[in-house]
Amino acid sequence: MNDMFFLIRNGIVLGYRGYDAVITIPAGAVKIGDNAFQNHPIIQTVMIPDSVTGIGFYAFRNCKLLNSIFIPESVKKINKNAFDGCTALKLISYHGVQFHLDEKSSLEEIFRMIDTADFALAETWATSQRYSVLWGMFSHNPADKEILAVIKKNFVKMFKYLIDENDAKTAEKVLKESKLVNKRNLESITKYAEEKQASEILNLLKDSQEEK
Repeated sequence: MNDMFFLIRNGIVLGYRGYDAVITIPAGAVKIGDNAFQNHPIIQTVMIPDSVTGIGFYAFRNCKLLNSIFIPESVKKINKNAFDGCTALKLISYHGVQFHLDEKSSLEEIFRMIDTADFALAETWATSQRYSVLWGMFSHNPADKEILAVIKKNFVKMFKYLIDENDAKTAEKVLKESKLVNKRNLESITKYAEEKQASEILNLLKDSQEEK
């Protein structure tokens, strides 16, 4: 990819004239301007460097093929409607928290919950979206007491979600967190993993049972 395809003025990305499916915003850019990528027909993945601090209005509006974006902690402001019409957008990494977007959930609310750890915001979301974001927050910061408290309260249901998603990577991290796991919930989720024939996670569970 050639940085010459980016139109940048005073550190603000104003447009992109290239046709790469995967793009990386040039290092040194400080903001993605209003409408910068609006209606782009090709881009699918966007990587944003940690020099960027903001994303403007309608920055990615109607990028129909955009399916994943990586937003660093340097980004402190994302204006409303930045991702309007991005109907394929599913995988998002925001401030180190990676999650899959449910089509019924508000991206702005998810960003706010990650910023504030206000879990009450997630009460109206679909279960899959709530668990996706919470596990993403756990993976990013597994020692956070507030996150651990929410997971502990809903442990079996949330772990079943990992089994459904076949997310062995997160499951392994969870099973190493002794504050969450006990003999009773291990038996319950092991039975569920057997029913779902989730062999990789089932092996992790059996190892964890032997350690208890």
